[in-house]
Amino acid sequence: MRTSRLEAFSDGVFAIAATLLVLELRVPDEGVDLPRALFHLWPAYAAYLISFATIGIIWVNHHTLLEHCKRADRPFLYLNLLLLITVGIVPFPTALVGRYILAEHGATAALVVYGLGALLIAIAFSGVFFYATSGRHLIGGEAEAKRLRIDGRLFPIGLVSYTIGIALAFVEPKASLAMYALTAAFYALPVLPLPRER
Repeated sequence: MRTSRLEAFSDGVFAIAATLLVLELRVPDEGVDLPRALFHLWPAYAAYLISFATIGIIWVNHHTLLEHCKRADRPFLYLNLLLLITVGIVPFPTALVGRYILAEHGATAALVVYGLGALLIAIAFSGVFFYATSGRHLIGGEAEAKRLRIDGRLFPIGLVSYTIGIALAFVEPKASLAMYALTAAFYALPVLPLPRER
């Protein structure tokens, strides 16, 4: 089948997941020192920015990959659904991090849950990527598929960096969050080339 319906459905899930993130940015209660209260909400802002960037960067890379795909088969559709399931849960660990990163208890658990969610996304995207580039049946040419796989050989680095972030959560939760932000920044680099003009 053509990739247009897959792309439209995927775009909808990405957009909804990204939009839901903003619901965790709460307005402080009346009667408090508003500037101080807003400053103390920085963990929620940080979690929001990192999660929104992560979803947006996944969308960019997903779009770039689909630009290379001439068609989609049933296994590819199911792999893509697994990716969308993992993206759809991002608002939950984001809310945990925003609420617990500065708490006396719970920060480690929140960052571990966040890292596990990110790790699942990395596994799912790797599955989509490696299946799409495993031959010429989706990309359209074996040479192009091979070139794309070589260009994207660093995609699985998230499996390592998110695991490091999970380990850091037990030592310093803020360092764990920084590792997740650095991983998002890495994936923002143009790892995958746009397809050549046909």
